[in-house]
Amino acid sequence: MANKPFLTSGWEVKGIRDAEKFFSTLLEALPLPAHLCFEGSSFSSDVRKLLATHAVEPTMQIRAGTIWPKPTVFHVIATEQFLRELAALATKHANPEICDHFYAYNDGHGLMHWHDAFDDPLLIDESIAEAALQRFCQKLGVQYLRWRAAQESR
Repeated sequence: MANKPFLTSGWEVKGIRDAEKFFSTLLEALPLPAHLCFEGSSFSSDVRKLLATHAVEPTMQIRAGTIWPKPTVFHVIATEQFLRELAALATKHANPEICDHFYAYNDGHGLMHWHDAFDDPLLIDESIAEAALQRFCQKLGVQYLRWRAAQESR
């Protein structure tokens, strides 16, 4: 049985390079409550501490984006306070020290999928309102376009 894709269609956002700005702006597009999943192999000690302090049990299984070395994964609940703290830490660290891969989900439904965060495009589910996406992208100074996962041939 094939794994169900995390996202199948929505929006693609290219050019997000600033972690502090991204986490400061995230609530423009992310409906709350939402879970965030951070995967990495090079978390800074203070980022690791923040994530561990806010860690919750995952409510959705997410296939790891990194096979080797085995990554560390944290699931947290998105709150304004948590995102402010993370954005403040991001000003002191290189992006890989924040995460390698980033996901947002709620109620078993993927909302955001970002492999190679801050290098590759951020994929956002079509359930996110386009008006919210426009505000988010405008504040980040980036553009978005429609996106759909490639269909597997049978």
